[in-house]
Amino acid sequence: MTQEKSLLHGALKSANLSSEVETQEFWEKSLGKGAKSTGVRQQYLDDSATTTVNKNVIFYESMSGARMGDNPYGIYEYLREHPEHGEFLHVWSIDAQGSIPAEYIDSPNVVFARRNTRSYTYFIASAGYVICNATLPAFFARRTDQKYLNTWHGIPYKALGRNTPKARFGSPGGNATFTKATHILTPGRFTTDKIISAYSMKGVSNATIAEIGYPRVDRTLNADADLKSRLREILGLNTDGDYRPTVLYAPTWRSEKDKDVVDSDQLVNDLKTMVRPDIQLLYRGHHRMDRLIKDASVGDQLSDVIIPPHEISSNDLLSVVDVLITDFSSIFFDFLPTGKPVIHYLYDLDEYARTRGINLSKDELPGAVAVTRQELASTIANVSEELIQYRPEHDFSAQPLQGDRYNSATERFCPHDDGHASKRAVEFLFEEEGAERFDTRSAHDERPTAAFWAGELTPGPLANSFLESLLSSAASPLEQTVLIIERQSPIDKDFMKRIKGFGDAISTFSYEAEQPVLLPDDRATYREFCTQYYLNFEAARALLAKNVTLRKIFAFEYRRRLDDAAFNRVFLAAGLSNSELALAHLATKGPVTTANHWRAPTPELRAPSAKVEAYLLPHGTRRRKLVAKMYRRLRSKFR
Repeated sequence: MTQEKSLLHGALKSANLSSEVETQEFWEKSLGKGAKSTGVRQQYLDDSATTTVNKNVIFYESMSGARMGDNPYGIYEYLREHPEHGEFLHVWSIDAQGSIPAEYIDSPNVVFARRNTRSYTYFIASAGYVICNATLPAFFARRTDQKYLNTWHGIPYKALGRNTPKARFGSPGGNATFTKATHILTPGRFTTDKIISAYSMKGVSNATIAEIGYPRVDRTLNADADLKSRLREILGLNTDGDYRPTVLYAPTWRSEKDKDVVDSDQLVNDLKTMVRPDIQLLYRGHHRMDRLIKDASVGDQLSDVIIPPHEISSNDLLSVVDVLITDFSSIFFDFLPTGKPVIHYLYDLDEYARTRGINLSKDELPGAVAVTRQELASTIANVSEELIQYRPEHDFSAQPLQGDRYNSATERFCPHDDGHASKRAVEFLFEEEGAERFDTRSAHDERPTAAFWAGELTPGPLANSFLESLLSSAASPLEQTVLIIERQSPIDKDFMKRIKGFGDAISTFSYEAEQPVLLPDDRATYREFCTQYYLNFEAARALLAKNVTLRKIFAFEYRRRLDDAAFNRVFLAAGLSNSELALAHLATKGPVTTANHWRAPTPELRAPSAKVEAYLLPHGTRRRKLVAKMYRRLRSKFR
């Protein structure tokens, strides 16, 4: 049996596929219409209960299975080129409409699991490593032996999660996916800070965060002459005669009332403005735009605009681009390490900032900014004329054409994008003590955490008292406050404003209430527990202590919602359901009481030596880890 077949055979051992029909259905049969369907969730629960975690399997998902790309692909590609890190079965998630790229159909040790099939639930439940650049389905409950790396999919130019203008408590999906991650990589401190804030990670997530760069940018920076030549040939770029800069327009998506929209007239007229005889113009829309107005249809209207095939990744495309024009897309951050010119076309800046929210002002943007079509046309002309003075192969990475502010932005946003981020990502996730190679961060500080368990909070005097205690905790510098609340819970506008006013001092961890899917043998036990009247916290805890089935049910549900989050103190709202009381029991080994009993924690008295240690060796830094490692070695010698 070949190594390829043995890896797949070993990975499928627990699937118990006894016939060709079962095997075909494993890969192809849909279990339901979406990740929330009972069939999909039930199968995932079954697979979690009956499979062992396989350290030879890596499960990848990029943009909910929309494509095989982005940061997960950069990591996959590096592992394929460096087998010294181990032999793995690489499993790629693919959505219902997606097609398997032709070049990978017979690729060794690569298989594709279509979303909502048994193959999908099986591999996401049993893979030793899960790598994702967005959010995973809500049913995913990371098993303790699984490592889960989230890379996200861009530096946050746009506001995210709880920091968007219309958000109440933030995104349940985003909150959950970062809470479940064991490892998170970012390009730098700016992204780390924004993600921790947007997805309420403070005091909740136990992930190790490494600022090591984006693997996908390696493809832009490391593209060799042969690849660039092939790309130019595919795109039909003219390389003969006088040099004409290649200009790419890559705008982001827009929405109205939570629906994606495209102003096709605006787009076509903007592209007409960009067309010039001394440049070669490319257009690529965001994949969410492409659903509404196909890139190809834009090209049909404008013969002077080149539409790159979707098989060419954006990062490959950037390797042959001389000028990037974009709006609020994070694609410009991927382009910064090249040192080449960027033009920000912000025709709807005020409206976009008001409705969507952005993290950067015009003054913080590197490169040129244009607000009107007239400004856009003149800026393109000026930049093109400057570029033509250089040979097309001129390297701007050391000295960007657009000066010091460009350099400063590169250092601020993507200081680690040097063409070797994939290598660091692999070391971080796969190597023993890999995290010790880097300065890492945590979403926890040294303060204790206080979780206020609201559930589906019902308005009234008791709810008001609960919220007042929450706000008192947030005002205390001695603890990190966490609000755990169902996303649709009605809260008075004044309270909502006050909660938002505390910013990250309150991590607002929202979730969507849904009935858990249960194994058939567990349903009666769960139903009996949930229908008991007048159950208080102590009674719920006593029942869990006596009943193994109840403990198993709620342990799974807790991990599905909060992974391994643990709090020092938990304060309960009035009127919590029996299931919420059971989950709250699993949130701490410390005291649990009603919120009206909240009191500020007693300040910890620290010896002067401890203060010096905290200053010289902050938690999460590489030097603290090295000192700890040296201490352990010395201690072992003298035992």
